[in-house]
Amino acid sequence: MAKASPAKKVRLSRAEQNAQRSEELLAAAWTMFCQKGYEAVTIDDVAAQAGYSRMPIYSLFGDKQTLFFELWQVSLRRLADQLLAEMNLKGPLRRNLKRLAEMIADGRNTEPDGAGESLFFVVQTIALSRPDLEVRLQALARDVVTRFTEMIRSSTLADGEVLRSDAGTIAAHLIAHINGLSTVQFQTGHGYARSRELIPIFNAIAFKSADE
Repeated sequence: MAKASPAKKVRLSRAEQNAQRSEELLAAAWTMFCQKGYEAVTIDDVAAQAGYSRMPIYSLFGDKQTLFFELWQVSLRRLADQLLAEMNLKGPLRRNLKRLAEMIADGRNTEPDGAGESLFFVVQTIALSRPDLEVRLQALARDVVTRFTEMIRSSTLADGEVLRSDAGTIAAHLIAHINGLSTVQFQTGHGYARSRELIPIFNAIAFKSADE
């Protein structure tokens, strides 16, 4: 009986190799950040966790600050993807806001020790002394606002419902409130987000009341 030929190993292109290394290094950076915090983590720590030398970090990211900015960028985009994936973009806005509140509350209750909030403030601090990263941080924030604006615009209103402002302003206020929760959790070490309390707040941000 003839032996089957061994499957040929697919050779990745340089771009694919770099993408794979980036993903592995960012995952290692997150692990070490959760364990030690930003100040205590070194490039060597991240490289060892990922099973690489330090050189791929320098070639792909340049330095520690950019590495952790990229980690925040990936984390924020993934979070936005997860939140918006739960929205029915042609469904009722009130229902979408309820689901958003539930996911925000659930996420803060399951994330390890407020690590996401800590990373948020690390990146804000880094941007103060890195104009190049500040520009990218602002662009990232605008992109998130734009994506939530599109969700609000595409959602439907029930009879009698009136938006409090334009979709972009409502999106910005929703995100500002979510960021405010991050500030409180970072400063106190305690998560105060409860869906039953967030739902009426989100509704008040989005809709005019009957007596207005």
